[in-house]
Amino acid sequence: MTEGTDLNWLLDELVTKVPEIHQVVLLSRDGLVMSASKGLTDPDARFLAALSSGYFSLANGAREHFEAQAVRQAVIEIDDKLFFVLPAGAGSCLAVLADAGRNTRMVAYETAMLIKRVRGHLVAAPRQ
Repeated sequence: MTEGTDLNWLLDELVTKVPEIHQVVLLSRDGLVMSASKGLTDPDARFLAALSSGYFSLANGAREHFEAQAVRQAVIEIDDKLFFVLPAGAGSCLAVLADAGRNTRMVAYETAMLIKRVRGHLVAAPRQ
């Protein structure tokens, strides 16, 4: 991600557009918050990023074990919520917390469309 780039507005737009979505965090694969949707406190955004990074790492371990090509998404169902972690751009992931239910396809679709539209801006360079 380019230094100084603020994509919070883009994540806010996703939360506004899809009422089932509550929280969105763009994170580097090593768990640093790159952007977060409104309403998320800094500690909550950092927690969600760390959780997502670990979860995506586990999914990649499964991918390697089963000799698969790519992790398209990882999903956890928690009570009446779904927690998605998707690869976003080079070195980044998008974490989305949403209601489970009849509009799950809409959540997945809109999230995928967001990533497709702005993938080039969702890059996290490796830390030195």
